[in-house]
Order: sequence, then C-alpha cells, then structure tokens
Amino acid sequence: MAINKLKVMLSFMREINDGNMPSAADYGITNREFWEIIDACQDEGLIKGARFSRGGQGNPILMAFLDGVTLTVKGLEYLDEHSAAMRAYKGLKELRDWLPF
Repeated sequence: MAINKLKVMLSFMREINDGNMPSAADYGITNREFWEIIDACQDEGLIKGARFSRGGQGNPILMAFLDGVTLTVKGLEYLDEHSAAMRAYKGLKELRDWLPF
C-alpha cells in the first residue's frame, strides 16, 4: 500500500507539537521512508533540530538523530493552515485508521 506522505508529515508535526516522538513503526513504514519525510519537513523549514548521517553528500540517509526536534513558527502556521485535516486526527493510537486515503 502506498503511504500518504503528507498525512505522515502532518501527523509527525502534530506529535512533535504535543511533545511526542513517533517512530517509523508507528506509521508502518521503513526508517528510510520516515527519515526522508522528516528531512523534507526540515528542508521546508517546518521543523528544526533533526540531524542525519549519510554515506556522503547526496546519498540516502543512513541514520537520523531526532532528539531535540521542534516545530518552527512556519511549522506551527502550517499545522494551523491544515487544521481541517487535523480535526480527524486522534493521535498515534488510531493512526492506522487515519492514514489510508
């Protein structure tokens, strides 16, 4: 099944905002898929503090260090702009029901 990366991104940001640190297993995806979503969030300026280890510039992420990840003001605004989608989100316990298209 294809994952909805935007929903994972929104959920990840919401969980960070709520003081939780979700994992790839929470979403039923691989670490690499999860880390790429987090990397995209940081590239867009929605979060800060994520660090990545790669096998050289431009190579896939080998490891992610997510301690200290926080939302930026832009990330908070993004969550607010997508509040309609977040109304249906109940948190990690019911995540699998929320993720499918």
